[in-house]
Amino acid sequence: MGIRSFVAIKVPDLITPQLVGLQRELQTTPINVRWVEPQNFHLTLHFIGDIDPDQVEKTIIELKNAVRGFPPFSLNFTGVGGFPREGKLRVIWTGVGRGEKELLELQPLVLKALQKAGVVEEGEKNKFHPHLTLGRIKGKPNTRSLRVLMEEQRGFVSADFSVSSLQLFKSQLTPEGPVYSILEDISFRNCTLDK
Repeated sequence: MGIRSFVAIKVPDLITPQLVGLQRELQTTPINVRWVEPQNFHLTLHFIGDIDPDQVEKTIIELKNAVRGFPPFSLNFTGVGGFPREGKLRVIWTGVGRGEKELLELQPLVLKALQKAGVVEEGEKNKFHPHLTLGRIKGKPNTRSLRVLMEEQRGFVSADFSVSSLQLFKSQLTPEGPVYSILEDISFRNCTLDK
């Protein structure tokens, strides 16, 4: 049985209330949205999917080697957007202001490490758009009114926070929603490890 997993940056506790406040402003919509629980806030760098338990240690080693020495950086969340940009919304998110450049440099290192670990296919690419998911829309509603609410919140800016590590997460799907747990916290300042 595989371990459903992904690599992400966990949101610190000091930022969580600001994101909850943003969700609250958007929750006046009558549309049925499954809002991300505050304890699950994260910024995904790469969704892996199911990996064999035997591959976890190798994945951790490759990630540690890939990000060792990456400079810590400041990050904040700004504005509100949705996927897809046109038509019926499926996902509501807040974007990244400060720290976007660093994330765009960090994410390819993560992807390459996952390929070296054998948990992501060689040559796999994904268009990385740094964001934090706030909610997922259920059904196929007319989302025009929600887009108006989102536009009203486009001036949202969170406090800055420092990023000096990333996390390998395990995701367990339950009827109440996903439960995330950290398999490994990977600091940018770790030691070189043998492969």
